[in-house]
Amino acid sequence: MKKRKLIDLPKPTLELLARCAAALKPPPAMTLSEWADRYRVLSAESSAEPGRWHTDKAPYQREIMDAIGDQHVRKVVVMSAAQIGKTAMLMNMLGYYMHYYPAPVLVMQPTLEMGQTFSKDFLAPMIRDTPVLRVLVDTKSRYSGNTILKKNFPGGHVTIIGANSPASLASRPIKVLLCD
Repeated sequence: MKKRKLIDLPKPTLELLARCAAALKPPPAMTLSEWADRYRVLSAESSAEPGRWHTDKAPYQREIMDAIGDQHVRKVVVMSAAQIGKTAMLMNMLGYYMHYYPAPVLVMQPTLEMGQTFSKDFLAPMIRDTPVLRVLVDTKSRYSGNTILKKNFPGGHVTIIGANSPASLASRPIKVLLCD
């Protein structure tokens, strides 16, 4: 058998191919809790301890978040006491699906008014204070399509609705549903 010779390519071409291959390489496997520990920044408006997120401060949240971030798990229901960090976990989920695993996300709040409050008090500060999210969502341009109840980002969007508004539940192509 005759051996084939590799084509000699110029060095700039090889470097370009290497950069293209690196750009197409899938991101490393990361759980939702690992994403939160690495990227999430807690805002002063929505946290008693602003700054970096640390799952170890509430370790019971790790398994819940990782189950939600597992693409093989179809449904996670959390029944718990009040004030144990469910909204903080919800925010981590939003950040994960906006940055690491982009997808269309629907957040259902009990009422539309509560959805607006959620967006203003939690989502907007998280986007502003978490650098990897800030670069994804254009909050300055009036032509970006972003509103209080909808935030667009590459690969998806976050839409916030009220469960009391049946019309807002119709015709929504989403991958992730988060109900609060």
